[in-house]
Amino acid sequence: MDEDEHEHDPGPNLSEGLLRGSRGAGNAVEADEEIGTASLWKLYLSHTLSTWNARTYEFAAILFTASAFPDTLLASSIRGLCNTLVALCLSPIIGRWIDHAPSRLRTLLITITANRAAVILACFGWLFLVSGVDRLSSQSVYKWAFIVRSLNFRGSLDSPEDIRGSGPLLAQVKTWLFAVVIFLGSMEKLSGVANTISMERDWIPALVAKSPGGESSPTQLTQLNAVMRRIDLVCKLVGPVVISVIISLTSTRIGVFTIAALNTLTWGIEMWSARRVWDAYPQLRQRSVGHFVEEIEMSSMDSQPSFQPSAFNVDAAQWCTSQWVQVRGYFLTDVWIPSLSLALLHVSVLTYNATLITYLLNTGFSLILITITRSLSSILEVSSTFVAPISVEYLGRSQKESPPLDGAEALLLEHDLRDQKHGVGLERSGLWAVCSQLINLIPVVLAIWQISPPGPDSAFMFLVPTSVTRIASFALFTFLSVSRLGLWTFDLITQELTQTRVPPQTRSSFAGTEMAFVSFFELTQWIVAAIWSRPDEFRWLATGSLCAVAVSAAAYTGWVRRRRGHLVHWERCGVGWRPRHGR
Repeated sequence: MDEDEHEHDPGPNLSEGLLRGSRGAGNAVEADEEIGTASLWKLYLSHTLSTWNARTYEFAAILFTASAFPDTLLASSIRGLCNTLVALCLSPIIGRWIDHAPSRLRTLLITITANRAAVILACFGWLFLVSGVDRLSSQSVYKWAFIVRSLNFRGSLDSPEDIRGSGPLLAQVKTWLFAVVIFLGSMEKLSGVANTISMERDWIPALVAKSPGGESSPTQLTQLNAVMRRIDLVCKLVGPVVISVIISLTSTRIGVFTIAALNTLTWGIEMWSARRVWDAYPQLRQRSVGHFVEEIEMSSMDSQPSFQPSAFNVDAAQWCTSQWVQVRGYFLTDVWIPSLSLALLHVSVLTYNATLITYLLNTGFSLILITITRSLSSILEVSSTFVAPISVEYLGRSQKESPPLDGAEALLLEHDLRDQKHGVGLERSGLWAVCSQLINLIPVVLAIWQISPPGPDSAFMFLVPTSVTRIASFALFTFLSVSRLGLWTFDLITQELTQTRVPPQTRSSFAGTEMAFVSFFELTQWIVAAIWSRPDEFRWLATGSLCAVAVSAAAYTGWVRRRRGHLVHWERCGVGWRPRHGR
């Protein structure tokens, strides 16, 4: 294709580029399959590399921390707390920056570069930490000790021999190194959040947009979201296993080298693939609507006289005002209830996280059993990317068909009816998904209440402790795994609702505020788990988590009821009355 054809090409059609597993979820449009497939596979490649590196480092950092500080959980808690606080405070700013960026490509490349650089630099610090500062050569420690002494204003060291046998100084070196690693980890977290928002809330809706700045094509958006989330969940399943095997067969230092090498080798490939996708789709090269809005705001501010008694006070006031406006804008959208309902689910401990796994181990369950059930749960999570598109299509079929018409009016009516069906399918699928999660978690909580903490004479009966009945154990792991299907289906549905029903100029700002709420609820979970930390108190955490899921389901149910006027078609259930405002 020559340059003239490339400039006037409306862009490859997305339907032909989707993975085969999602074709059944919508009606594909005839297009150039070769061009679409090649271009979309570059998008998938970029997202796969980004997600793979994020998932592997996320899990590897846990192993590195445990290796560097083997006798305490304090270091791991501090690192997780810092990452959560950074995401809580700065995610809204990240979202606003993406909305107002003049170039989508430049924004994405900045996030990729910042993420890779942070991980590679952090690996240098991890290398010293996992190797043991006291086991390094005198020259290496001398350099770090000199820096620490300089920072503490305690003079200098005459020679490397001066640090031998100096335990407090070595501890200071280790502390400063860990502080640097935490800072770089926070940068990695922020750049990862920015990459996710840029890809999910900016690139993907723009790819399937009917026109620059317009609404997205619903069927194609559902399919593309499913494929991207499938990549994420597969990397979440496979990535930790791969890095664990590498560290188990070799050493933690080899694991550090592996993480650094992967990020170095994939850095250029990811940037190349992102640029190729940007070149292939003209709609991505359109300047974002938020950038034009910012230019108008800046021009109006410049035209007004300004009085600045203090530059710092003015900047602080403007920052607080912009944050308030962004949060207020979040609650003024039509989909803040589904978004907040999804964020609220992150306060739950009824998931395979560190809190639940620690409780199960303390109760007496085998690590082998936990690993197997967690893997099966991950498989069900991946299956949600197939279930969501199918459920949206199926639950949207019950809409009334349009009367037969001819000409352009018929085409327009058919198009509107198709969008209406898709919207109804989204709302119904989300309702079934969140209610499914709630129902499946009820037997999980009941099983946890039957599990007593292990006594001094606790014994194992194969993989299940004698103090726990086989029925309770089966219910605990089975329903907990099945609940993940409802959770990730609801996650996919909510993502598309926010993609299609939030104005394009504020879509990333909305996502940044949503990320802040997610971090807030995650931080709440950590604090609550730290307060009620005994194994016999976990049942109360589980009960509170079930209540949080119930509140989330009730909020979303009320939102659907208010929009549609009803929840159930009683006339189809044999009941002789209909809702007064039903559609």
